[in-house]
Amino acid sequence: SGGQKENNVVICRSNKRANIYNREIRRRILFLEEEISTGDYLMVVKNNYFWMLQDENAESGIEFIANGDIVQLVKIRKYTERYGFRFAEVTIRLIDYGNLEIDTVIMLDTLNSETPSLPAEENKRLFSKLQEEYQSETRKRKRLELIFGDIYFNALQVKYAYAITCHKAQGGQWNAVLVDQGYLSGNSLSLEYLRWLYTAITRPVEKLYLINFREDFF
Repeated sequence: SGGQKENNVVICRSNKRANIYNREIRRRILFLEEEISTGDYLMVVKNNYFWMLQDENAESGIEFIANGDIVQLVKIRKYTERYGFRFAEVTIRLIDYGNLEIDTVIMLDTLNSETPSLPAEENKRLFSKLQEEYQSETRKRKRLELIFGDIYFNALQVKYAYAITCHKAQGGQWNAVLVDQGYLSGNSLSLEYLRWLYTAITRPVEKLYLINFREDFF
């Protein structure tokens, strides 16, 4: 379908399914072999207040980068592995905020995870590792300030934005939307499923495509 990449999306019923679509879209359609590439569109999957509070971004008037915001990778400067997690120092363009560009750190671990964002136990593990990092600071309050001000602790959690779950699509609109029904059990027409379907099919502005829908569904 035509238009810019951020104006088309596949909506799936699970992160696992979205991961498959994202992998194949990037490989077969966009010819992107690297884990992340300049020009990639990513979706933020957890609210982040840290980066917009930095001095260089404070005058933008943007209070935070929101869960569901789409950003584009402008530049990849450095890959880093810390505390058992993987990060990239990058410049991103905030698509939802007048294409403002900011320097930030993204977490690579969430890109292909089958959870909506970094699981609570993984957040705890990162926090614990940072406590070890700053253990030389004996004052607890100061140590917490150092952790909460750490760029890796505040890394943007992102996923690829080409295929997403319906939960992440809520409130968003795209020119063209492809809705993948996926596997349906015998008890398919539950209220939960109908809510999912309604949300999914009301996301497009211009074109709606239905993929893998059972023939007896209509």
